[in-house]
Amino acid sequence: MAEPAFHLAMREAATGAWEAMQGHRFVRDVEADRLPAEVFVRYLAYEADFVDTAVLIFGHALLRAPGFAERRVLVNVQRGLVEEQLPYFQATFRQMQITPPARESFPAAVASFRDGMLGMAQSGSYEEIIAAMLAAEWMYATWCGRAAAGRISDAHLRQWVRLHAEEPFLRGVAWLQGQVDARALLVAPAMREAMVGCFRRTLMLEVGFHSAPYEAGG
Repeated sequence: MAEPAFHLAMREAATGAWEAMQGHRFVRDVEADRLPAEVFVRYLAYEADFVDTAVLIFGHALLRAPGFAERRVLVNVQRGLVEEQLPYFQATFRQMQITPPARESFPAAVASFRDGMLGMAQSGSYEEIIAAMLAAEWMYATWCGRAAAGRISDAHLRQWVRLHAEEPFLRGVAWLQGQVDARALLVAPAMREAMVGCFRRTLMLEVGFHSAPYEAGG
């Protein structure tokens, strides 16, 4: 029997962390159409702040990419963050007539997520970076795909969920999966283990990040 694609084996090796995120309170609340408005506002502020860090993370991947084909895709990913996701946050804050809280007021888990993800990118290989980013993006695509099929009363939340369940985002996830599978064939077993470690660590950082909007409210 052929071995599963490495991205599937990687998820299997991180089952506990994957399930912890897929069954997170935040995810369950969105799927049940009961996410408190104040939790969503705080989450948006934390997520908007992370966009800048995500641009840097993909920048590190760009510097370590094995060839032009990979670099071209990564440049387009950065463009999407700057030209699509950032404007979404800016427009949403205007429409909701809210001023997001300052970074200095964010809970420790938000800083841990931001610093942990950037740290993996700064010190990691191309393979480790794409494994970490696959964990984050595949995680979103999976639960948002479920949530998008149900009722989401808040228009801004519905737009955010659909952004992660539609074809452009799913193509990005598929590209990362392909990159992980291709690079896993070329590296030593120790690097494959490191990729699994980054995948798992990202998911656990995401668990803390998604808990933070609740904890900030007491």
